[in-house]
Amino acid sequence: MTAANPAESHIYHSPKLTYGSYLKVRELLSLQVEQSDPTHHDELLFIISHQVYELWFKQILHEMSVVCAYLDQDKPLRAHQALERIHRVQHLLIEQLPLLETMFFVEFAKFRDQLRPASGFQSVQFRKLEFTCGNKNPKMLALVGDDESAKAEMAAFLDKATPYDHFLRHLAREDNNVFNIPTDVLNRDTTRPHETDDRLVEALVRLYRLQDEHPAGERYYAQMRVAEALLEFDERFSLWRFHHVKMVERMIGSMTGTGGSSGAQYLMNTVLRSFFPDLWAVRNRFGSTGYGEGGGGGKGK
Repeated sequence: MTAANPAESHIYHSPKLTYGSYLKVRELLSLQVEQSDPTHHDELLFIISHQVYELWFKQILHEMSVVCAYLDQDKPLRAHQALERIHRVQHLLIEQLPLLETMFFVEFAKFRDQLRPASGFQSVQFRKLEFTCGNKNPKMLALVGDDESAKAEMAAFLDKATPYDHFLRHLAREDNNVFNIPTDVLNRDTTRPHETDDRLVEALVRLYRLQDEHPAGERYYAQMRVAEALLEFDERFSLWRFHHVKMVERMIGSMTGTGGSSGAQYLMNTVLRSFFPDLWAVRNRFGSTGYGEGGGGGKGK
């Protein structure tokens, strides 16, 4: 009798490191537990899709922390590289939504009520990501109910400086004679979201103008790339929000969410919310007749 292949029979049990033991495949595949009774075929897709989202949220948070660290070390090109990786993850987040849309809304309705009161609004990692990037809203802590550990985990991100804060501090260190980042901005209350500040928009105008109009323009090319990458992150986040809200609308119409929210209506209100408004406002300062025209007024004027 031929002995069983050890590599096959001990794939999960070998004391040596294997693909399965390294990735915890057995544990991973045991984490999809349907709530529907009898089990609905589409619930597995629903669970896996949202678990994958949580894994990618974890990766984005991981990369965003290194973006901030590289900016603190005045390594803008390395920060840009990490932001490029985040953009690729964001692309996956958007591309995953059509997969969920292969589930007919009438099928989702068959097991949706059994998910109450669980809701995507309770995603701790998503709220941590929003807080990290500047959507500072302490009311979101209440979404996790009585889970005090989740509240504490989220609260720890409420006062963290955003990547844009780290970027402005980097510009000030690089050459504040050029960028004139105000001291009150560098020491701002980081528990509050960013609001458009004309002084910072002017600093960004100078950054972009230097690329073409100053002999040392190339010196600041890396900083301009970081600014563009932060804007792209913001844009892709809004695109994901929009695709997500349309998917939700397709699945549940105007019904309330399983967690008691207004569902698609609430999500639509978030679509136009930007993390870094200065990076959008600077576009208004570049007219067809020349750089920086149309600027004026505001703080510090």
